[in-house]
Formats: sequence, C-alpha cells, structure tokens
Amino acid sequence: MYYFRTVRNFLIIFVLSAYLFSTTELAQLLKIPILISHFIEHKESNSETTFWSYLVHHYEGHEMDEDWETDMRLPFMQPSDTLQILIIPTNFIKLPKKNWCFSSDKHICHYKENFIPASPLESIWQPPKYC
Repeated sequence: MYYFRTVRNFLIIFVLSAYLFSTTELAQLLKIPILISHFIEHKESNSETTFWSYLVHHYEGHEMDEDWETDMRLPFMQPSDTLQILIIPTNFIKLPKKNWCFSSDKHICHYKENFIPASPLESIWQPPKYC
C-alpha cells in the first residue's frame, strides 16, 4: 500500500512540475546557477560589488559589454519558450431531443420589485427554459 501511495505521489509531482515548467516561466528558475556563477565572476573582478548592485546593474537596463552573451543567459533576461496547448473537442455533447423554448408565459420575479426589461433585447440574456 505504501509503495502505491509513493508512486502515485511521485507521478502527481512529476506531471505537475512538467506541466508548470513547460507552460510557465518557472523554467527560468533553472538558470539560477548561471546567475550565481556570473555574480562570482563580477565579485572576483571587483570586490566592492554586492549582490544587490549586481542585480541592479544587469536588470535595470544594461548596455552591451564583453560578457553580453552570459548576461542574456541570466534568468528573466529573455522570455523562455513555453508550450501552449490548444484542446479542441471532437465529440460534442448531444442534448436529448426535446422541445426547448426561450420564453415563458409565466413571469417569475425573484426581486423585491417587479422587473420589466426596458427593451426586447434584454430578454435574450436569459437561460433557456424547458417547456
């Protein structure tokens, strides 16, 4: 029993993470090691550099320099390719063949005052009623 619960939990986490990483910008988080290694490079060249100044330098509007290719590989510098899924149903729901009408002789009022539509077009936005 424990084995099946573990496998089920693993499959749920796997499918959910695969979906989120392929359809959202969550995949950008996989680039965090590049962010850290590039910060270490900047820190080695200038020991006064803080992590905050590094982030401001790269994300506030950055000019092209000698490490531009590495800068463009940082998280959220370029949009990632996300998978977009379009589902088109092939089997439509078939309603039973019955007489459906969109008007009723009986007026049911659910308001405290009687509601009378100002124009005939307002009666279009009513749900269908079964006769």
